[in-house]
Amino acid sequence: MKIYLDNCCYNRPYDEHTHDRVRIEAIAVMSAVEFCRLAGYGIVGSIAVVNEINKIRNVDKLNKVREFYNRAINDYIPISADIAKRARTLQAKGLKALDGFHLAFAEAAEADFLLTTDDRFEKACAKMNLTLKVINPLNFLPEAIKWAL
Repeated sequence: MKIYLDNCCYNRPYDEHTHDRVRIEAIAVMSAVEFCRLAGYGIVGSIAVVNEINKIRNVDKLNKVREFYNRAINDYIPISADIAKRARTLQAKGLKALDGFHLAFAEAAEADFLLTTDDRFEKACAKMNLTLKVINPLNFLPEAIKWAL
């Protein structure tokens, strides 16, 4: 199994935990990463995630998110002309520019799951015929267990 986490997942553990959803999603992200690490599953990184992380203005948060990302990934998919072309196609179907790139990278890596805490991104992907499942980290562990069976 391979998973790809978009930038909002890497940020979630370091977001303000004043809302229950944010706190629970932070736990879910950390649990998904630990589950994959223990099971020997791949977590794929990309320049799209790195570029978004580098835009974090709070230096303390930037360092924490960067460190979490570097600890989490065990595979990396480089940019290619095919990924850029696929991202443009996905953007034409209504995805935001970075969401199109995240999905294109995940597809190119042959990921089974793309984790996101962005409801709009998840809903838009649910309407597409994709080779992977785009889900909230809250729903990942039950799906991963089903996938493994």
